[in-house]
Amino acid sequence: MNLKLVAKILCKAGLYGFIGFVATFSLYMFNGENKLIYYVVRPLLNKHYDAQVRDRRIV
Repeated sequence: MNLKLVAKILCKAGLYGFIGFVATFSLYMFNGENKLIYYVVRPLLNKHYDAQVRDRRIV
């Protein structure tokens, strides 16, 4: 009974590990993190920094 429980837990952990590996590997192969930064994060940062008031007087 106890061995079946351990085998079931190891099987689920292995399956979740494999799914996680496939997800992160596909993200890496399709350059997903850079596309996310370029299309989502960068426009938000540009909007934030373009809205700031700048004082560039030379005294």
